[in-house]
This record gives sequence, C-alpha cells and structure tokens, in this order.
Amino acid sequence: MEYKLNGMGDWERKKAIFLMSIAEGLGMNLNSYGEVAVNQNSGYTYLWSENYNFSLYMPINCELIKADVYALWTNSDDGREEEISIKDMDLKDIEKWADDQEKGREE
Repeated sequence: MEYKLNGMGDWERKKAIFLMSIAEGLGMNLNSYGEVAVNQNSGYTYLWSENYNFSLYMPINCELIKADVYALWTNSDDGREEEISIKDMDLKDIEKWADDQEKGREE
C-alpha cells in the first residue's frame, strides 16, 4: 500500500489515518498494492486496494466517525459511480454490495 501523505494538510492526514483504521477494523487486507491519498479533483480522502472492487473514502466536510465513511464502486465500462455509507456494514456486507453493483453492470 502506498501512503501519499506528502502534500496532505493536517485534516486530510487525520482522515487518511482514520480510513486505514476503519479498513483494518473491517478486516481488509492492506498488504497488497493500493494507495491512501487525496483525490485532487474532489478533495476526498480515499483508500484503494487491488484486493477489492470498491474504495473507501471520506468527503471534505465530515467528522472522524464511521458514518462519514463511504464505499465507492466504479463501473469500468462507462465510469458510472455508486456509493453507500458503510455506517452499519461489515466487510462481507460491503463486498456483497460491490459484487451486486458488478452484476448489475453485466446485465
């Protein structure tokens, strides 16, 4: 996992650390290729890993609470994005949600 903390402000760094904590708490494997960074277009702080077909992110204006963490799935064919709050979800729920998005893409 590549941690792109350089250039992040204090708030973005806190969100990046919080996202890593949430991911580890969910049981996500963070030992593969991926990154934690700030999207320069949206300003959102995100965590992406090649092991999963979703990313986790936090918007610009948020608190350091799980209710402010979202899963994002992107359609690789047309770029359409779907998101969901992971407030009441575990890793299995998030993976099922992302898999359902993928199945919907194929139909």
